[in-house]
Parts: sequence; C-alpha cells; structure tokens
Amino acid sequence: MAPAPKRNPASGVTKRPRLSQAEATARMLSATAQLLLENVPREVTVAQICDKAGVHPDYVVRYFGSREELLCQAIEAAFLGVFLSTNDGETTRLNLVLEGKADVQKLAQARMRTIAYLLGCGVGPERFQLSQRMVLESVASQSTNPNVQDRTRVNLVLIGTLIVQAMNTFAEVNDMTEQQRQDVLSYIGYMSQNGETVQAALGWDTPKAKPQKRK
Repeated sequence: MAPAPKRNPASGVTKRPRLSQAEATARMLSATAQLLLENVPREVTVAQICDKAGVHPDYVVRYFGSREELLCQAIEAAFLGVFLSTNDGETTRLNLVLEGKADVQKLAQARMRTIAYLLGCGVGPERFQLSQRMVLESVASQSTNPNVQDRTRVNLVLIGTLIVQAMNTFAEVNDMTEQQRQDVLSYIGYMSQNGETVQAALGWDTPKAKPQKRK
C-alpha cells in the first residue's frame, strides 16, 4: 500500500506528490472529462479539475496554456477514444449511435455541449475540424451499401451526424422525450439502409456538372 500523503504540521495542509508531466497531464485530462460528463462546461473550474486530479492549479496553464484548451483536449480524447476503438467485426460506429449505447451517447452529448460552449468563448471552429473529419470519415468507411456512390455515402453520413449532434446539443431545449429520441435515430437508420432511394430521388447518382470554361 502506498504511504499516506505527508501533512505540513505547521499548516495542516496535505502536500501533493511530485508528478511527471505525462502523469499530471493524464490525470488532468481524465478528471476534466469526468467533470464534463456530469456538469455543464461553464461550471467546470480550474479548482475543481485540479482538486479531482490531485495537481497544483498552475499545471493547467503550464501544460495546456488555458482552461479552454484543457476542456477541448479532454472531451475530444474521451470521445474519440471510445468512438474510434470500435471493433469492426462486432458493430459499426454508426450502430453505436443508432443503438443508443449509453457511454457513447453521453460522451457525444458532452462533446457537443463543450464544443458549443468553447465556440461561444471565442475558440475558432478550425480547432475542431480535424477531429470532426475523423468522425465523418470513420463512419463513412464502414458504410458497405454497394448501391450508393461515394457522393451519396458522404452526404448521408454528414446529414445523420448533423442531426445527432443537433439533438445532443438542443434536445433539452426542445424537451424531447426518450421516444422522440429513438424515433429520430430510427429515421437516420432508415436513411442509411435506403440510401439508393434517396440517391435516385435527389439525383446524387449523376455525375457533377463540370463548370464551363469562360471564353
């Protein structure tokens, strides 16, 4: 068993153990992600994070530059860690969402809530574009319907992702019931399974018209 932390007899304050940068960073990312799952981002303070992680408050600026950057890295690492580790042989990443897997749904909701908050704080949208591209490409790569073209596949993934993200961000504002959530997810699943119908109806199976050169 590890020895108990030493207390300063003069002040009664527990002395925090000295940590490497890697360990302190990992602790802060984990603590922040846990707090974001249970609280709205505005209420997740530096003091809360450091108390939960067992590190000095100065570490936030030292290792992340700002509280906002720590929030961003923590929720992205937590979400992508679960989402991208899916075993292709067991279920697709789209099904993780459509089947309402609790951990993924909760992380997705916390992620979008945190991104919306950070955008409001002035963080540029380009900060999230790479991770979002990874999500879209990951889902699209697991779409195996041979009757749809790449244009249709990408469009359907984009539409489904936007719907899920909007639902995760504004479900409470719209007072959605659990049945309504499931109905929306069923609709996304229907689009995915009947992509060729959507493709034909919207003309996504025809080549894009090439822009004419000016004379």
